[in-house]
Amino acid sequence: MRSSVLLAETLLALGVFAAPYSAAARCRLQVKLAGGSALTRQARCVDGDPACDSDSKPDSTCDFQAKLCFSTDAVTACDQADLLGMSIPSVPGLGGLPNLFEKFKTSATPGTLCTDAATVTVPTNGKKKGQVVMKVLATHGSQRFAFVCQRPKGPKPPKGATFGKDIQKKIFDSTCATTFCHGTGAASGGLDLSDGAAYANLVGVLATNEAAKAANLQRVLPNDPADSFLLLKLEGTLAAGEGVPMPLVGGPLPASAIDTIRRWIAAGASETAPF
Repeated sequence: MRSSVLLAETLLALGVFAAPYSAAARCRLQVKLAGGSALTRQARCVDGDPACDSDSKPDSTCDFQAKLCFSTDAVTACDQADLLGMSIPSVPGLGGLPNLFEKFKTSATPGTLCTDAATVTVPTNGKKKGQVVMKVLATHGSQRFAFVCQRPKGPKPPKGATFGKDIQKKIFDSTCATTFCHGTGAASGGLDLSDGAAYANLVGVLATNEAAKAANLQRVLPNDPADSFLLLKLEGTLAAGEGVPMPLVGGPLPASAIDTIRRWIAAGASETAPF
């Protein structure tokens, strides 16, 4: 009881609390960004904008440096019960802001109207489509504040074929990654082409065939289709001792499928980038 009284007296001295308390007064939490004004509903930032994104990099994430501050005007100033009855649930992205608020409630000193700053991290992608929502629960009602991160304007990411969509799903899954060939349970020749394993088993991996190994051939050599053993097997352009063409069962792959793999290798054999 004594600690609550002392805290109330301290916060009254800060000017955070309205005194005497008026039923019309309502404690309104504000968010203050580094170098910016106090905001009550939302903070918006464009990824990479140094005015609001602290790392100044267009990296699909906005890093807000945010403080929680409290109004001291005659209408919306706080009384002691208001602040002590407020809480902020922790959600991904808010960082240490909820903990800093709890610390502020118990350790505020005269002249302090804001918490310390914390980094609020908001990705441009995700379930909430570029925003992190902070909810402030209080005895007089809740507040909602949104941190919003927008992509910079400019050309959209290039569209094209990808390894996962056009090679794994359309070629390997239907022709190679079978239970009797290069699937998870078979992995003929030590080569597993099943979804989730194929890329790591191909790119930059030395061929296991002895003749190919002696020629220092990798299964997939990025940017070099002519020296990629996978493509040589698919095209049937093999030297003596380098085994038989792929696929072993059925006819050869359609020329369009082989060309897709060739273009992928020539473009650098990325796991995710379009080619």
